[in-house]
Amino acid sequence: MPNLNELSHTHLKMLEHETWNNKLTCALTNKQLTMMSNELSGALNWYSFTLVTEGHIILDNGGGEMIFTPNEMFLFYPGSPIYIHETSDDYKGICLICDEQMAHDTQAFRNLIKASVIPISNYGNSKITLAPDDAQRLQSLMLLIRQYIMQPLSLKNDILEHLYSAFINDLISIQSFEKTRLSISRQSEEIFVSFYTLLTTNYLEHRDLAFYADSLFITTTYLSRIVKQITGRTVMECINELLAMEATRLLKSTAMTVEQIADQLHFATSASFDKFYKRMRGITPLSVRNTQ
Repeated sequence: MPNLNELSHTHLKMLEHETWNNKLTCALTNKQLTMMSNELSGALNWYSFTLVTEGHIILDNGGGEMIFTPNEMFLFYPGSPIYIHETSDDYKGICLICDEQMAHDTQAFRNLIKASVIPISNYGNSKITLAPDDAQRLQSLMLLIRQYIMQPLSLKNDILEHLYSAFINDLISIQSFEKTRLSISRQSEEIFVSFYTLLTTNYLEHRDLAFYADSLFITTTYLSRIVKQITGRTVMECINELLAMEATRLLKSTAMTVEQIADQLHFATSASFDKFYKRMRGITPLSVRNTQ
């Protein structure tokens, strides 16, 4: 899985801007640069928040096709496949990208957990529609982050960490997620963050609850309770949803056969993959491929 450092040396070098310690970057995007994201293979290990400022973009992150217009934001998170179908010629946006580990280390990420904010608790539901004033304020914060990344300041690290947290907390406040804030302990927060990190990097190879519980040195019952409390899903439901989204991405954006996809996703047979996908999405993999 490419990290932010690898991204900055391939695709983002064309944007003529900098990253901060390979942890944070903010890019101004257009049609050409956005379509390049389809060249990135597999899921990526960073979080990104893309605000559309002009035109429109149509994409699929495994949960279905979505169109985004000005004042709408797309959230990308580790483990989520993505494919850009098209953008208008006048498309413009601003994209804040944060390395996965930095995101997990900030208090703002804990606030996302407590607020049951997407994308953590609703895989595939990654669209936020903003009021014009809210969109303008978030855009200003993103541009301010971009400005500070390019400045050689002695307290740059502290400033950028605070600005990133301010952006996340403002987004939570805008969406009124505070109303659904959960009561979970610090220990549960830490366990869930560790589980989520393991999940997004291991779900293709490890689909058993015991693997994640053993890796975290806790019981399967305890892990199940924490994941259910925070996401509303079982561990297996989280794993299966990520598998289904990755399967959809491969079916829609590659020339791989259904048999090859089944093998890449570690299904014993194409028949078992077919049965799994039909249970998750209501149609067969071949039906998805034939609609392309």
